[in-house]
Amino acid sequence: MANARTMSRAAALASLVLGAACTDTPLQPVQTPPPAALDNRLQVDATVCTQPSEDTTFPVKILFLVDTSDSMGVTDRGATRAKAVTDVITRYAGNPAVQFGVIAFDSKIDILTEGFTNSPDLQAISSRLAQADRLTDYQGVLGAAYAMLSEDMQKTRSSAPADLPRTKYVVVFFSDGTPDPQCSAKGGSPYLICVVPREEWQDAFDPPLDPSLYAELTAGGDYNQPEQIEQKVDQIVALQDFYHVGEVRLHTALLFDPAAAADPLALPFHLDRKASAQIMGTMAMHGQGTFTEFDSASKISFINIHYAAIKSVFTLAGFTASNRNVLAGLTTSAQERDPNLDPTLDTDGDGLGDAEERNLRTCVGPGAGGKCADPTDSDGDGYSDFIEAKNVRSGFDPLDAARPYAGGCAARGDSDGDGLRDCEELALRTDPRLFDSDADRMTDLLEVRAGLDPLDPGDAASDSDRDLARSLDEVKTHTDPLLPDQDGASDTRYGYQVVSTEVLAGDRTCYSLRVDNIRLGTTGSDTTAQKGRNRTLVYFIETQKDRPDYGAMRVACVDTRFVNGAFKSPASGKVTLDDARFVVAARFNPARDCLDLTATSATPDGGVPDGGGG
Repeated sequence: MANARTMSRAAALASLVLGAACTDTPLQPVQTPPPAALDNRLQVDATVCTQPSEDTTFPVKILFLVDTSDSMGVTDRGATRAKAVTDVITRYAGNPAVQFGVIAFDSKIDILTEGFTNSPDLQAISSRLAQADRLTDYQGVLGAAYAMLSEDMQKTRSSAPADLPRTKYVVVFFSDGTPDPQCSAKGGSPYLICVVPREEWQDAFDPPLDPSLYAELTAGGDYNQPEQIEQKVDQIVALQDFYHVGEVRLHTALLFDPAAAADPLALPFHLDRKASAQIMGTMAMHGQGTFTEFDSASKISFINIHYAAIKSVFTLAGFTASNRNVLAGLTTSAQERDPNLDPTLDTDGDGLGDAEERNLRTCVGPGAGGKCADPTDSDGDGYSDFIEAKNVRSGFDPLDAARPYAGGCAARGDSDGDGLRDCEELALRTDPRLFDSDADRMTDLLEVRAGLDPLDPGDAASDSDRDLARSLDEVKTHTDPLLPDQDGASDTRYGYQVVSTEVLAGDRTCYSLRVDNIRLGTTGSDTTAQKGRNRTLVYFIETQKDRPDYGAMRVACVDTRFVNGAFKSPASGKVTLDDARFVVAARFNPARDCLDLTATSATPDGGVPDGGGG
């Protein structure tokens, strides 16, 4: 029975199998699940080192104020003061970073150089400084020094503003006595000049006095009083903060030779060491400099004064990344999946999204047959489509090369390397020599593209969209500083971190930096451009430690690719940049300096998308 049941089960099983084999239902193949969509994020790790200060030469400007009053005919008969000045000039001859100014003073103020120069006329300087005549006008020469310094600072601010915060001014004041004449509003002055109005000098003195003497002297008022001298020195030192220069110091040097002071010829000059040392010591204190005393003319020397250029350790001031092909702002998940819906895609990287360019009928990318050879400048006038589209009220038209300047852009270079052409900076009134015209740690280009004012340093801390994020932070994180972050939107904020720092031998600091969550986009969907190319720029700004200035900027560049979640290059989404990849901004050339990683990984089927290579 058992065998019969076993056979019956076997027969039944065979019948089921045979029955299945005869059914009309087709066989279903095993379904291979589709590959997981690649994420569209990029991480950049960078190792960057600051420049060593010993390799950086900053301007030093030395101004000599030399007493040539009558008393010098006794205290410095050999005019050693003139040799002391020319010795310093000769020592630094040929160094283009060191410039000199010389002013001789007695009753008359003579400026012996045309501003500051590194090739002064030594013969003319020596001849004038060897003279000895008239009185000792401290207040007048300090006023002339103030004017000369402020004029030079204004000129430097106009011609080389980045140099101004790194310029050191050294003022050397040399005399053998107290200021003369000293006039007091309280009266009692032995000098007639203290009480005679300037308009009466012609008749009151024989020979008549030069009306240009003692420019600040008013009859019956104070002149050359100690508090006035101190105020003049304070005004000179205050130029440092007013013009944001690197350093301003005033040093004083007194010649008091006891033997010369005892000479009968010196008696009319009333040489007073105590009074002279007191006022000149106070001047040095107010000038944040040193006071030196020489007890004989043979010892006069200005060589030992510290003239060295400012050598300050450099430090990280700013680190910002920006994918030029994905505009700042937040997108939804649906928009990120469908390039046709994504308003942030910018195939040509000019700052105008592809959708906006289609509406404007400007170039989205290079076209066939040479059309749109430069898609960032549709009308070929040298001004980018972005600059023209955002300044139509000023007469610009991205499709008309004759507006507003029929001659187009006369200066198409980018002197400061900030991404704006020089002619565009002139139109925007930014400085084509400064990558950050307002020194707020946002480049001019990034501010313009973000809708901020590149001439307003205060907008870095502003929060125009009231989303509790500073504009500076929004520019860094690649969000829109003029639109509040939307709840529920996909988070596309860049993340930054300083992984580590290392101080090398000397004064060079290296940083290990990271920026992640850089969103990539599928660009070029309707152009002949290589599909999915993304160009990311990384800006490294350094400045002098404890002495903030405009800073110096280097730029690194990397090209990657992302195509509709199916192709990503590099596949890991991670890029490492070493210090050599960072190029001085003014010398940056993306065609030469970009790291090309657009074809370092394959598609799931082992191939490369159309338009690959790069």
